[in-house]
Amino acid sequence: MKKKWRIIFGLIVVVAAAAFIFTQLRQALPVAVQRVEAREFVQSFTEEGVVVAGEEHTIYSLVSAPIERLLVEEGERVQAGQLLAVLDARELDFGLEELAARLDGLAVELAQARENLAAAERHYERISRLYKSEVVAAVELEEAERMVKGAQAAVAGLEAQERALLSQQERLQGQRKDYRIYAPIAGVVTRLTAREGSLASPQTPLLALLNEEGKQVETRVLTRDVHQITEGMPVQLTFKLRDQDIEFPGQVVDIAPYAEEAYSPLGLAEERVKVTIAPQFPAEVEIKPGYKVDVEFITQVIPGALVVPKTVLFSDGGEDALFVVEEGRAQVRRVTTGPETRREIVITSGLEEGDLVILDPWQSGLAEGVRVSCQ
Repeated sequence: MKKKWRIIFGLIVVVAAAAFIFTQLRQALPVAVQRVEAREFVQSFTEEGVVVAGEEHTIYSLVSAPIERLLVEEGERVQAGQLLAVLDARELDFGLEELAARLDGLAVELAQARENLAAAERHYERISRLYKSEVVAAVELEEAERMVKGAQAAVAGLEAQERALLSQQERLQGQRKDYRIYAPIAGVVTRLTAREGSLASPQTPLLALLNEEGKQVETRVLTRDVHQITEGMPVQLTFKLRDQDIEFPGQVVDIAPYAEEAYSPLGLAEERVKVTIAPQFPAEVEIKPGYKVDVEFITQVIPGALVVPKTVLFSDGGEDALFVVEEGRAQVRRVTTGPETRREIVITSGLEEGDLVILDPWQSGLAEGVRVSCQ
């Protein structure tokens, strides 16, 4: 009796297993699909760029002197012609006072020398008349002439000293304006190293001024890609905020005529070319010099292209292929590919608009001929 029940139980198990297998075989495999539609395909590559000021001036002192007053702070906006700093001009004033004293003394000497010259000339005239009247000898006339020449030389020497001192005085007076430092352009104060009481000199920069008008974007492009870029070419710029990306257009205005060596994030040496872009900055956010932006260079536009994600492709007999859904079953379709981006690729043959492409060709249970249900 027990043997009979064991046989019946075994048959029940076999029938249940067969029913389960039959059900599974008839059940369709759910797959994610994408309907192929003709659309515009844009091929591009992206580089990191940095916003640079349209104009930057580094401010130096033209003279060596202590900074008496510093009138600006880091980050402050100033106007062209605004006073930035005042230098201590006491040494200059001492020099001017010394020159004034020397000129005063020289004026006294010069007045005396001119009187001496006038006296020598009068003496010569008197001796000359007496010599013509044969009252005095020629030697006295020669002596009177020598005295005139000596007096003339003394006046000429003092006048030369006076011109030199006046020239020095004029130079020092002209330097007075160099002790007051003004902004040559309107801009923002950056790299402020000057401090009140410290020594300003022509060799040490005091600060820099960034003129934010005419800001540009600079990026470095690999030499393998730069041949695809031309002046006047439009680009797409993206400034990343914490919660959104701000996109705005730009245009290539300059391509450097040479490459420079740079290093990739992995430390590999690369040859890159500087490309300058004129951006159309958005009004809703202020993008300042030094900010980073993404620069997308659009190198090709194909209208009416059939585009799929690159991840749908696999190799079938050495050729590119993908899965499509035909009459509820997965079918392998060999295709020919065209231009691509990092995520998408153009299919030039093998697909038709409206085809359903299976997005995950490596899904478990997926094979050619398997019944599928689209999701």
